[in-house]
Amino acid sequence: MNIRNSASIALWSAVIFSTNVIAKEIAIYRWVDENNVVHFSQHQPQNENYSQLTTVSSYQAREKELPKSARRLSVDDQLAKYEKDKAEVLAKNEEIAEKNCKAAQLNEKTLNSFENVMFTDSDGKNRALSDKEKKAQLALSKKHISQYCKNENAKKD
Repeated sequence: MNIRNSASIALWSAVIFSTNVIAKEIAIYRWVDENNVVHFSQHQPQNENYSQLTTVSSYQAREKELPKSARRLSVDDQLAKYEKDKAEVLAKNEEIAEKNCKAAQLNEKTLNSFENVMFTDSDGKNRALSDKEKKAQLALSKKHISQYCKNENAKKD
């Protein structure tokens, strides 16, 4: 029995180590063709302008610890992260809406306070808004107020 086990172990060891030796001795050829394309192959190219590379195989790969960003999160951790991200986005959206609300209110106040409202056109020239343009800008400002000033509209009601 011992001879059979020893022979079996020896045979398997020879097979395992021989595959590593074979893998170490594989030649890889590298060449550049007439179109400047780099090629790699285990078969020797026809032309004589090539480099021969050899492979190095490792017997045992080391286990590498993943960075925190690549680790798998539990469902609870994923949910907590989602809720935190959602709260941050909502806070930023509220901040932007508040700025837009103040700008729209200031535009409405300016349009209502002055008979002639000056603005700079796309050519960089200053000119007064016509009555039609002023009404359109006032309607636009009111629409922006209704969109961005929801909290203040709720307070007024």
